[in-house]
Amino acid sequence: MTNMTKTRILALLALASLALTGCASATDSSPISNVGTYPDSPVKGGSNDLGSAAGISSRTDSAVITTASAFLTGDDPAQVGTDVSALATKAGGKIDGRSVQSDPDGTTTFVSLTIRVPAAELDSFLAGMDSIATVHSLNQNSTDVTLIVTDYNARISALKSSIARFIVLEQSAKNTQDLISIESALAERQAQLEQLESEMRYYSDQIALSTVQVDIGLPESATDPIPDDFWGGIVAGWNGLVAFLGGTLVAFGVAIPWLPFVAGIAWLGWWVGRRLIARQTAKPVQKKTAAKR
Repeated sequence: MTNMTKTRILALLALASLALTGCASATDSSPISNVGTYPDSPVKGGSNDLGSAAGISSRTDSAVITTASAFLTGDDPAQVGTDVSALATKAGGKIDGRSVQSDPDGTTTFVSLTIRVPAAELDSFLAGMDSIATVHSLNQNSTDVTLIVTDYNARISALKSSIARFIVLEQSAKNTQDLISIESALAERQAQLEQLESEMRYYSDQIALSTVQVDIGLPESATDPIPDDFWGGIVAGWNGLVAFLGGTLVAFGVAIPWLPFVAGIAWLGWWVGRRLIARQTAKPVQKKTAAKR
């Protein structure tokens, strides 16, 4: 066995050993982007610490994505939207989306804002809206993604270590075939690393900035609360009766201009029907008279 053959065999064995180590560390046997297999429940302790993710100092800390939605009313929805935007800017946030609806006269009747606010300033931002307009509804939801973020950080660390080993091995490759194999494995791991880092940036952004959906309408667009006592039921019933009578009067007013037209059509139908009946009745009488003659 020549020295060249021995060198090639040793290089191939080292390549196989490093490849198996990198696969085991980076868990290449499962899809990197398959986040759905990880639980979303908060971490309650335990010794399975996979490593610290960005912004997480230890396993007792948590990474939480918080979202909120609110419905406000005001006499001038456009001005309310401007004030809410200023409040978000003051809190260090930004406006990600804005939509406006207007009536035929061009008056703004509805404004919808998608706002990103730093998670640490979310509570003060939501509380500050009370001083701007009437808040009819406010919902806030939190999702703990600590396990996902921690696992992503562990995968990224393992892939970086594997890539570093392959770079060293690439520099010591003795022939073209070995170099091609190493570069192929290296490119695959670099692509996986870029994908993981992209998904990690998404989670980091969602954790750092909370998303708030704020809808703003006119006072009459707010629904009445459901009554919870006897007197409230009477008031709600009376308001319903008044609304029904008002709607009935409006419908009657719309129908009045049509009454002469409908009456004319009905009279014409009655007259035509009467003429047809008269003709049908006259024919048998004429036949009987002719037969007697």
